[in-house]
Amino acid sequence: MPLYLPPISRRQFLAGSLAAGAGLFLPAGISAAEPAVDPNRWVLLSDTHISERREGVYRGTKPAANLAQAVREILALDPRPAGVVHAGDVAFGEGLAADYAVFGQLIAPIRAAGIPLHIALGNHDHRANFRAAFPDAKSPPGCDRQVAVIPARQVNWYLLDSLDKTNSTPGRLGKPQLDWLAGALDARAKTPAILVAHHDLGSLRGLRDAETLVELAAARKQVKAYFFGHTHAWAVGKQDQQNKFDLVNIPTTAWTFDPFQPRGWVDMTLRAGGATLVLQSLNPDHAKHGERVELKWAA
Repeated sequence: MPLYLPPISRRQFLAGSLAAGAGLFLPAGISAAEPAVDPNRWVLLSDTHISERREGVYRGTKPAANLAQAVREILALDPRPAGVVHAGDVAFGEGLAADYAVFGQLIAPIRAAGIPLHIALGNHDHRANFRAAFPDAKSPPGCDRQVAVIPARQVNWYLLDSLDKTNSTPGRLGKPQLDWLAGALDARAKTPAILVAHHDLGSLRGLRDAETLVELAAARKQVKAYFFGHTHAWAVGKQDQQNKFDLVNIPTTAWTFDPFQPRGWVDMTLRAGGATLVLQSLNPDHAKHGERVELKWAA
């Protein structure tokens, strides 16, 4: 399965150093009572790029402060999401152990609120350091690549592992993982599928075996979308008019390469036959803040 961070209790959160490190306490609405959860609501994050230098400024922005803001906004959702999917590049550059320690502090309030996190690693992550930082993360023993099927109310999420080499830009799935994906999809052919990995499909700096993945997905009509990060951009389109599965580029919470792109996260609501995506820009004055995209999937 992917790197999955299970919820932690409020007592664990407040008793340890996580609350102070997070820079915020749980809102008054988070109590011992079970919170309202919408099983069709999901939050999408990517490219948080958290450094051990919590106050560090990179390309004119503070990634740690940005993630802390996103966490506050996610906790304010009513009802709460069924889960958070992070499409990779959790860490700043080389996935240092200290980077993951800071990330753990920043996302602790989400875990304390009972919201699970499903994390696909990117090219700036480091598997061993992540696992050491989060010993309660569920992953198969002795498994290098991280894959999973996550059942949801309307779809199955398929989390893939495109980390080829830490701090080397392109990604690769590899034949064993692609074979696993084909088998997993064929075993669940009647349920719509969303694929998630870090790398984009359309550039030399993206997924090296993108063509093989596209052919695999296009041959299976239940594949409705491919979600990814990596480019630090917000965009929604189609693979092409023939294959017709959606491409959703999840924005970064850290820096952007294009000054006109937003930094933020995506609020997603699944429904029969599609989904609604709403961009939540960290800058509420951004022109795309609140932009709504309707995904409609053929039966």
